[in-house]
Amino acid sequence: MRPLPAALLLVSLGLPLRPAAAQAPPLELLLRAAVAQEQVAYSAEQLVATWEGQQAHLALAHVQHDPAVGTRLVYRSLSGGQNRRVVWHAADRTLEYDPHTRRGRVYRAYRPQVSARQQLAWLARNYSVSSAPSRLLGRQTERLRIVPRQAGRPTATVHVDVRTGVILRSERTSADGAAREFSSFLNFTPRPVGWMRFRKLPADLQLREEPPPRPATLQQLRSVFEQPLPDVQLPEGFSPVTAFLLEDRGTTVRRAYSDGLTTLVVSWRPQASGPPAAGSRVIYRRGGPVWLRSSGLRHLVHWQHAGWAITLVAELSADVLLGVADRTGVQPAPSALDGLLNWLRTTLALEPDA
Repeated sequence: MRPLPAALLLVSLGLPLRPAAAQAPPLELLLRAAVAQEQVAYSAEQLVATWEGQQAHLALAHVQHDPAVGTRLVYRSLSGGQNRRVVWHAADRTLEYDPHTRRGRVYRAYRPQVSARQQLAWLARNYSVSSAPSRLLGRQTERLRIVPRQAGRPTATVHVDVRTGVILRSERTSADGAAREFSSFLNFTPRPVGWMRFRKLPADLQLREEPPPRPATLQQLRSVFEQPLPDVQLPEGFSPVTAFLLEDRGTTVRRAYSDGLTTLVVSWRPQASGPPAAGSRVIYRRGGPVWLRSSGLRHLVHWQHAGWAITLVAELSADVLLGVADRTGVQPAPSALDGLLNWLRTTLALEPDA
């Protein structure tokens, strides 16, 4: 579990510091939140909760943040069990491990190649933002309400500390209100920058290094797969955040898009290597079968089209993502005769036109 993003990618991008007033415009406050992660050091305890209907999952996180070092989070589940997890976010990598077994993984950090101002422009185009004075933890804050202009997208509320620009509370609610994610500091202590310089990782960690994705141009992808990627008809307002990424296994192309608040990730695989995600349920659309899986605010849809298996993951309603599949094109399910012919071709090594 990771801390909830307050303004999606804005909080991970640095900006030139601008003077802040208590009654700063809402978008100016979001810019201040982006500055805060790069400028302000602090320690805190944070409650993180997710709801799926009436089912709640709670965790308590001890947070230590220093722009000169990174962010260290220690999570403890409050929903049963004694599970603990430590997450270190540094400039170039992220580590996750169990503090008892000392086992975990490490993967390369990725910084989106898009400016904070561009991200903010997308948010202003797709959402309305309003503000009102508030107080949290005895501190003066501004409550920002972020409401989508299109149906099927989440609503967000964040409380920004006026003095530091740090997000003290964040809440995201699905379009139908059935799923919610919430994080709030239970206490908050500003620290001097550099206070974590002597904080060291345990020497006995056993970390599995995840294969890093590598950038790949469209021309490189065509040479690898020998066929073009089909265009996916995304909802209005989403813009590309990443270049195409080719995973180390050489089988998956992945691209992320943003509307300023939410991220939509599209994955393409050659059809033969793209099974549906475990736990998915099939929904029969006009063109053919689409697999759907839901987890909190996030929905995953998976289908086949033009020789590719396509997967979408986003904090959008299932209807919006199913509409993407319909507009893009869904390949019909193979008939019993198709299955028999395919078996004969494989078994007898016949040519397709034999």
